[in-house]
Amino acid sequence: MLTGEHRRSLDDKGRLSLPPAFRLVLFEKAYVSVYKDRCLGIWAEEEARRALERLAEAVRSGETTDDEFRRFSSSFEQVPVDAQGRLSLPTAKREELEIGKHVVLAGVFNRGEVWAADEWQTVLGERSSDDIGRWL
Repeated sequence: MLTGEHRRSLDDKGRLSLPPAFRLVLFEKAYVSVYKDRCLGIWAEEEARRALERLAEAVRSGETTDDEFRRFSSSFEQVPVDAQGRLSLPTAKREELEIGKHVVLAGVFNRGEVWAADEWQTVLGERSSDDIGRWL
């Protein structure tokens, strides 16, 4: 399980240092994709597979299109986690989302999300604890 809010600075090669709890889940490799056009999603291999299976089922049931499945699955990129627990974030994806040096890594249960630090502040301003309370 991935949780917490972790402020990080990417190194000059675009590597993200993972917190210890993330390293336990993403110990050798991870899958990175643009997620909801706002951040980079990071999944362990099994979670990436489950996400794609859920999306494939949504295509079969008519809830979404083949194009949506194609767009999401083709954006997945396998990236290694090095011996120091760093993950290289793909340059093109960082540029697409305007993710610079300062980021926030948010744990969102079955995935991590990498946000530009200023964009994360916007997200925090959008949330309401009233919305969360009805589900707990």
